[in-house]
Amino acid sequence: MNTQQVQAKQAPLKYSATRQNGVALIAVLMVIAIVVIIAATMTSRLRLQIQRQQNIQQQTQAFWYAMAAEQFSRVLLTRTVVGEETVNLSQQWAMQGATFPVDNGTIAGDITDLRSCFNLNALQNVSRANASAKAEFSVPQQAFQRLLELKLADLTMPPEYLTARIADWLDEDSLLMTSGSAEEDDYASLVYPYYAANTLMASPSELRVILGITPADYQALAPYVCVIPDNRDLLINLNTLTEETAVLLAALIPQLTEEAAIELINSRPESGFTSLEDITSSSQLADIVLTDDVKNMLVFTSKYFKLTATAAYLESGFVLTSVLEKTNTNKIKVLARRFGDQG
Repeated sequence: MNTQQVQAKQAPLKYSATRQNGVALIAVLMVIAIVVIIAATMTSRLRLQIQRQQNIQQQTQAFWYAMAAEQFSRVLLTRTVVGEETVNLSQQWAMQGATFPVDNGTIAGDITDLRSCFNLNALQNVSRANASAKAEFSVPQQAFQRLLELKLADLTMPPEYLTARIADWLDEDSLLMTSGSAEEDDYASLVYPYYAANTLMASPSELRVILGITPADYQALAPYVCVIPDNRDLLINLNTLTEETAVLLAALIPQLTEEAAIELINSRPESGFTSLEDITSSSQLADIVLTDDVKNMLVFTSKYFKLTATAAYLESGFVLTSVLEKTNTNKIKVLARRFGDQG
């Protein structure tokens, strides 16, 4: 066999080997690419998982900082309120804007007296025996209507309508209090239907589901109202009212103007009033005769408080709102907790 024949026979073998090497190289590159993609995906997921775990850890730590603020508030109330004849703004619990540094964060909290705001549960109607029984506004309902007239000039409905709608939201029956009120059938006929609670409120945020109330109405009313769980009494502590909330006194006493109510609060002794005689003898109330119902609603102490605690830890934050009660055994217990801002 000559040289040309040998070369002609070996040529296809060289071409076949080169082609196989090219295919193998492509396969290796594809495997490497897949491994790189898998590694990148795993790295991304690992980073996400680590970040998620860090967020959970930070949020948990912020939560426990807020719970620590609640425990501190219970101790503070025990030391400054229990055993005192009055509850007033000169006491240590009433200090506002306190902030405490902690490891990698801060804890801030404010305590307010829930007898210095209007308890919405006081608007609950007494159930009527039949539909023909005439519904009359109670003293708390009349006071609430006056509050709306004094402070919510831009309310999107007449004050008596909103008063009646809240009352019907709270009462146990399905009878309309007035023609402008709303009951179960009205809520059930909405595009997104729901039923009236027919029980006491647990949070003032429930106002947002009252028929016809707007976000602007809610924001305007929020500074003056509160909810005490499972309590329908309207009691106003004259020792914890401020210039901003003095209107509650004017709402409760029709003959008293808001300006006169502010003057009365500004004339209050530093340690607060101690008896009704202290206020009835004032120039603002000297010519006003208080009814027994109103007298019974004016108090100088309180059993219910609200803590708003804000905790920050690294990049996380936590807001805790707690309702605290001073029990008959002089203990401070937690009635309710809410996590997050009230909105």
